[in-house]
Amino acid sequence: MGMIATPTVSTIALLDVSPTTVTIYGLAALLTVSAIVALLLLRKLRAAGRKLDQAAQQLAEQETYTQAVLDALPFPVIARDRCDVFLMINSRSRSECGIESSALGHTSLALPARGSFIGEGGETAHRRFYDTSLASVASGEAQQREINYTDLDGGRRVAIWHDCPIHAGDRGVIGSLGVLLNITRYREVQDNLRINEQSLREITQRIPLVVFTVHRGKDQLRRLAYLTGDLHALFNVDPEQLVATRNILRDWPILERIHPDDQPNVIRMTRDATRHLNSTSLDFRAFGADGLHWIHLAMAPRRLLDGAIHWTGYLLDTTAINRHNETLLAARDAAERASKAKADFLATMSHEIRTPMNGVLGMLELLGHTKLDAEQQELLSAVEDSAGVLLQILKDVLDFSKLEAGNLHLNEAPFDPRTLVDNIVSSLSSHMHRSGLHVQVTVDAALAGTLKGDSVRIRQILLNLINNASKFTEHGSIVVGLRVLSDDDLSQRIRLTVRDTGIGIAEEKQGLLFTPFAQAESWTARRYGGTGLGLAICRHLLQLMGGSITLESRLGVGTTVTVELKLPIDKRQVERPPGLTGRHAVLRLESNETAVALSDHLTALGITVERIHRSETLRAGLAANLLFVDVGDEQGAGAIAAQTVVVDRHSVSRAGPFAKNDLIHLSANPLKWQSVMRACVMALEPINAHDRTPAESEPSSTPDEATKSSRGSRGRVLIAEDHPVGQALARRQFELLGWACDIVDDGEAAYDALIHGDYALLITDCQMPVMDGYELATTWRQHEAIQGMTTRMPIIAMTAGTLDDEVIRCRLAGMDDYMSKPVQLRELDLMLETWLSNRSVETKPRHMAARKANEERDLPLEPTIVDEDMIRVMVETSWYDLRQLDQAVTAGDTVEAARRLHRMLGALQLFTDGPIVTEGRKWLEDLSKPDAGLTLQKLSPYLKRLDILIEDLDRPKLNQARLRGI
Repeated sequence: MGMIATPTVSTIALLDVSPTTVTIYGLAALLTVSAIVALLLLRKLRAAGRKLDQAAQQLAEQETYTQAVLDALPFPVIARDRCDVFLMINSRSRSECGIESSALGHTSLALPARGSFIGEGGETAHRRFYDTSLASVASGEAQQREINYTDLDGGRRVAIWHDCPIHAGDRGVIGSLGVLLNITRYREVQDNLRINEQSLREITQRIPLVVFTVHRGKDQLRRLAYLTGDLHALFNVDPEQLVATRNILRDWPILERIHPDDQPNVIRMTRDATRHLNSTSLDFRAFGADGLHWIHLAMAPRRLLDGAIHWTGYLLDTTAINRHNETLLAARDAAERASKAKADFLATMSHEIRTPMNGVLGMLELLGHTKLDAEQQELLSAVEDSAGVLLQILKDVLDFSKLEAGNLHLNEAPFDPRTLVDNIVSSLSSHMHRSGLHVQVTVDAALAGTLKGDSVRIRQILLNLINNASKFTEHGSIVVGLRVLSDDDLSQRIRLTVRDTGIGIAEEKQGLLFTPFAQAESWTARRYGGTGLGLAICRHLLQLMGGSITLESRLGVGTTVTVELKLPIDKRQVERPPGLTGRHAVLRLESNETAVALSDHLTALGITVERIHRSETLRAGLAANLLFVDVGDEQGAGAIAAQTVVVDRHSVSRAGPFAKNDLIHLSANPLKWQSVMRACVMALEPINAHDRTPAESEPSSTPDEATKSSRGSRGRVLIAEDHPVGQALARRQFELLGWACDIVDDGEAAYDALIHGDYALLITDCQMPVMDGYELATTWRQHEAIQGMTTRMPIIAMTAGTLDDEVIRCRLAGMDDYMSKPVQLRELDLMLETWLSNRSVETKPRHMAARKANEERDLPLEPTIVDEDMIRVMVETSWYDLRQLDQAVTAGDTVEAARRLHRMLGALQLFTDGPIVTEGRKWLEDLSKPDAGLTLQKLSPYLKRLDILIEDLDRPKLNQARLRGI
């Protein structure tokens, strides 16, 4: 806008201007000024407008921000003026309370009912809502009330409506701001807690249960935070008696009601619960409202963030449970007694049945050594087979009974696996040969010399498998193989296989074979016999050993049973005669199976092996120490410079290797480890100028007169056997073998005979009246110790079976070896040769001189001769044992107490057989029962009587008759 020039007064005065003109100029000037002022005002208005727009924009932004803040709040917010007109609401108000934006500028009473909390209850609800707002405005203080309403989705809600007045300085209260807090979930939890608490109270009132919570804060005082249940029924105490001021817990009302014997345990538990934050429990007795109760206490601690500790626990009346447990315990004891009675009955009946059966088998064996025609020999063979089957059934039933009762345990000891397989196959080969079967044995050269395991059980498994194979195989062969699967320097995993060419088993029937009393077909039991227990027993035994057993079979082709075991290595080196290591052998055999088996045996003996097929010509210059050829290939024997061994795959002779015509003959049916070893030794030793025939080299069960005379000079054998048939059998067997023997009826008679006789060896039955074989062996070993004998007399047990517990018991009793009934001539001959070969006759005990002196004077021999030295040793030993026994009773050690008592009784019975020994045996039997701990508590009076008895033994002049009456 441009500037307008205005004439000054001096200029006007100089001009001759008319008044009209001046007026016009004045108006123009006025208009100009007015225009300028208007322009200035317009400019100011425009600036004010811009500021107003900015203020409106800021206000709108503030309103938007405020609304956004309100909308962000998770609960409804409503602002109203003094007249209850809605000024502001947030989104939660719309979604939860049903207040739309159209409500702004209206009162709550003017809004229509929309199913929200405003509309619920009709006019009454509206009035309560309106009154709250007015009350907060009128009083200037916040108002709060709980309301129930229905949300827009129809859900029932509970909320707290909080109305706060809005102050505007001097203007006072201009309105109110309301907030609606939804407490529906809180009320639901609260109601559930109330219901649960009420239910818990009702439950605890109906069952003998007390639930409690104890709180320990920083002041280290324990306060009872919670308690529910019928405390009066458990302890005859009311809850009010447990707390002092500020709920501080008092223990003494409860402790006074606890049984005095259990109070220390309860105090110890509460003390430990304070020191250690571990869950714990305890059973104790307490005197309740109606008598003595059993109570189970359980507590679980929890440490809080502020260091305080909460213990939550419960007290449960277990009186009925304990009574039930006592009933169950009594029933269990009765069942165990019944099971033991059953096992004892089976063992007794097995022994009673097997004893005459052993006699029958022994007599049949003796009958086989008499002159019989062909028909009689055939009948005898049939009777032997039937008796053997019956005896095996008895053994299977007893074994299965022990397995079922869990009374069978393994006895791990070193054994030679090659010798074990040899012995088993040897005992069964004659029967298989009579059936026309070929027997083949292969043993891995890598097999260790000695393994650790229960050889008795492994023998039982292998016997069972070979018996099954021979039973169901009418023609063909049976192959027994032993291979090493893995070797970790500490143990070997071995695979034992028994393969036959028998009738085979259908695939669908194979799964039944490991089930007790089950066989593949019902007709097999009628045709082949058996109980169906064999494979079930094998599986149980292998499970105890950590092994496995599998079976593969095809009808008409045969069956293969595979056993896998992992056994510790005792000695890796194979025991072999000196002079074999480093020798070289050439195998010129047609049968590859025989060549492989022989090669394994020779390699284990330390001999290097070279295999050449029979169809090949031995190369010139070939040198070896041993040459193995087939029967009929003797002409090749002189082809190289080596000692020739003729291998016969079809020989069924039970003889070992023998020399004939400068050749060593070896049977490979079966090819046994010991036979191969003896053949090598014989081949490498100078051959006697007089060739030995097979008949001459074969061991005989009936020695000639020279041999009998030689054996008789080695000392007499005492046999303790109570059965007349067993006595007759033993007497006849010893006559045939050329050994001198005496036979007595029981252990007491055997001990008396040992005292007054001169015997080189004792063979005793284990089950006998008066004194059994175990007690006899223990008593004699104690006698040897007391007498200071320098030579230990061998004691051999005759057992009706070779179960692990019987074998262990024999060893613990002091026996050196055992024979399983029926005792065969060959086994008996080997046992006697083992223990009496090159053995000097035992020095006579001092009682022998006394007996001789009495006989010379023709005086009767005293039944028991006791000298002062013997009494002194006995007394010293007994005092020590009695102290150890007393300590074991005090410590509650039933095993040590039984061992010490058994030791004392074993020695005392040498001096007295009176009631005190009989009573001691009864105590010893009770110490082996499940309630042995109670027996220990009652043993003290008997120990005092033992003390008196030892004092009587320690007197210088002993009245023996009085001692025997103690």
